Amino acid sequence: MIDDVLRAMAEKISAGAPSGWRRAELRGFATGRGGSGHRGLRFEPGGAGDAIDVHPELTALHDLAGAPSGRLTVELVVEAKGRFEAVISKSLERDEGNGFLYVLDRDALPAEPGTFQQGPASAAPAGDPREAVALLGAYLSERDRILGRDMYAPPPALPGARRARLETRLPAPLPDDLRALYTHVDGDGGEGLLDRHPWFGLELLENQSRRENRWWAAGRTWRDHLERPVITSAGAPLAVRRMSDHPRWIPFATSTDGDFLAVDLAPGPGGRPGQVIRMGLHHGGGPAYVADSVTGLLRRHVDALRAGAYRVERGGLWVDLGDPGRDAHEEPGSLTVTGAGAASMPAMHHGIERLSVRDAPCADFGPVRGAPALWEVRVENCPGADLAPLQDTPVELLDLAMDPIDLAPLAGHATLRMMALSTARPVDLAPLRSCPRLYGLDLSRAAIRDIGVLGELKGLLYLRLRRGQWEELWKRAGHPAGLAAAGLAAEPRREKTWWRSAERAHHALEPSPRTAAGWAIDLAGESADVLVRTGRYARPR
Repeated sequence: MIDDVLRAMAEKISAGAPSGWRRAELRGFATGRGGSGHRGLRFEPGGAGDAIDVHPELTALHDLAGAPSGRLTVELVVEAKGRFEAVISKSLERDEGNGFLYVLDRDALPAEPGTFQQGPASAAPAGDPREAVALLGAYLSERDRILGRDMYAPPPALPGARRARLETRLPAPLPDDLRALYTHVDGDGGEGLLDRHPWFGLELLENQSRRENRWWAAGRTWRDHLERPVITSAGAPLAVRRMSDHPRWIPFATSTDGDFLAVDLAPGPGGRPGQVIRMGLHHGGGPAYVADSVTGLLRRHVDALRAGAYRVERGGLWVDLGDPGRDAHEEPGSLTVTGAGAASMPAMHHGIERLSVRDAPCADFGPVRGAPALWEVRVENCPGADLAPLQDTPVELLDLAMDPIDLAPLAGHATLRMMALSTARPVDLAPLRSCPRLYGLDLSRAAIRDIGVLGELKGLLYLRLRRGQWEELWKRAGHPAGLAAAGLAAEPRREKTWWRSAERAHHALEPSPRTAAGWAIDLAGESADVLVRTGRYARPR
């Protein structure tokens, strides 16, 4: 059956091919529940073939492959002379750089940074139950003043016994100010009182707090992690744990586009229990701090209304809170330094989270010492740069592209988690043995002095190499134990010695799907989740 679907897809591609084509390549996928797509359908020669609809065949392959949920990769090569070859896998997929990712263990994801963060020094909440109730009354009064008596009233509170039963099911007790509000009202009935977010009734709040209903955080994959390896938080520095989700973040209101206001009962070192954060669909890179408490959020509403910071549209009230946490795509503090500016880095300050230093013959990293939130550093073409000052930072992601690279100053770095190296001179990896949190390495652009060291990195979960590097590693040190995901990097394009036209001046890109399938089988052995199919199809007349 799978062969039949592949043959039908090859025939469809052939029927829609441009004149003179020789070869077509589809980089397709299906996600279940009728979802599918592709990252390119290209003809050689002839360019893109995006108008050809292969959705029915991709979804059929997902069903036939026994993948009730999750992503199925479908790599299909069709030749004009009537032959096709396909690679199908639930574990092998394209990465962002023309290479491949193979996931050996979907459940063995790295711990998120917030796991390692301490809680606040002071556990005192900022909210006040009496003030919160008074502020809600003041808010509704101001609303009536502006809109006129529109007969709106929040739903009445649930009976006390019912409220108590619901609270016992929550992953953490509600902060006192929010609990006090629920003794007077049961949310806002969908009115959107809180920054245009409809405020949940207590039953819906309890339902949304359940693990199985936190859909916005479900299904995080290695692909997600590698695309966004550094999780940050927007707003007050270090107030919120740097995580994609936490069971003690209890959503109590929602937007119309998949985001939530939540009370944070597991704050970061600079936060307070009961603070309000924004999380959800558009906050995969980290949550945003909104207010120190529900009380504080209500106070901002009342203050804004009294200051005239609002507008009325179509009978609705829009309150301007000037909320920095609303922009889910707000970039945290980033700094790029080039050339002579790297000699002293005068713009460096403690709010910088991402630092990029490029094309600097005399880079001095001294100013980064003590930076409390410097999570990511990228260095390009800074020969001989002394990396020792990075020991005094919490950097987690380090991308070095320079000659030479000396890793000795980074030995024992306490927070370093992910590293990518690019260098023509062989680099000594031995200092990495003593980095306790290091889980990921991309060495595909690096010359390595002793690749056998990789077999000694016990916490390594992810490794990306070129095919020749993988073969050398297996020969020298065997298959590293504990790998959960692996990358096969693209090879540089190779020119042909002889060619008849510019279109055929280069060899085909490697790794090809066939090469990737062979690598995955070598990597995973008998448990490899890779299906290779070849066959012939009926060419159109």
